[in-house]
Amino acid sequence: MLSSVLADTAVMIADGGRVLSDLATLRDQGELFGPVASDPTLRRALSEIDSLALDRIAAARATVRRKVWQLIAARHGGIPASPVADRDLGKQIVIRLDATMIPSHSDKEGAAANFKGYGHHPLASFCDNTGEALVVTLRPGTAGSNTARDHIDVADASITAVPWPYRRNLLITTDGARATHYFIDHLHDLAAKRGQHLEYSIGWELGEREQGAITPLPQDVWDHVTDADGKARSLDDAGVAELTGLLRRSVGGDQLAGWPQTMRIICRRERPGSGAQLSLLEEADGWRYSVSIQGWSRVRR
Repeated sequence: MLSSVLADTAVMIADGGRVLSDLATLRDQGELFGPVASDPTLRRALSEIDSLALDRIAAARATVRRKVWQLIAARHGGIPASPVADRDLGKQIVIRLDATMIPSHSDKEGAAANFKGYGHHPLASFCDNTGEALVVTLRPGTAGSNTARDHIDVADASITAVPWPYRRNLLITTDGARATHYFIDHLHDLAAKRGQHLEYSIGWELGEREQGAITPLPQDVWDHVTDADGKARSLDDAGVAELTGLLRRSVGGDQLAGWPQTMRIICRRERPGSGAQLSLLEEADGWRYSVSIQGWSRVRR
């Protein structure tokens, strides 16, 4: 019974359904879909899903994805590459983690006040190569942006969702809210596994430590930033430089002690747009800075 109700729900969602009552669209086409569950039956079925049922659903989705990816590779010679400016990342599979706020206009389960209003704060991951959602974790509106345990769970589940052997060459990206010590250490633990090549690119806080490294940078160390067409932008408009050496081997000693040795700190600057909120450093020198960290592993045979 549960499997047939979930199958109806999957078809409804694939057809553009957004709420449970949209299941009526299938019921109105009985000659095509046959008997379709009622709205109360669907609500009861969803409320009865336990952890075992969730595991079975995940396994079923993984089986379908594995078959679909086989068909894609057979037709196109491989999984589509993730585009980057005027080039692509080849065979590397890109997993993007992102949290979002979903507003709620009534007192629904898990809805709570947050910095954007009232609602839920789910965390999701997407495969950039195929454009599909891999994992979505429902969280209350009060869930933190940098909750390391949530991001580790979603990252692990996302890697598991990628069909073998495509998960051997991965890039995981997310914004700066995820750059916690616990999460970065976990990614390096994953990268250390035999036969695994894993890279990451994650936003990083522009704190006093980073601003202290930016200030003494000579102008000639800034390199060109490329636009969406792969063309170099003018250095008067934007630039990029690496801060790793200054932070690792500065006069004050290693300011990244305890962080993985292969982690790199990359700084990008560009002219601020109208209304941009700037730090004192940015207001003083006329640039807006953003910092990211990058890391990788070499494949261990």
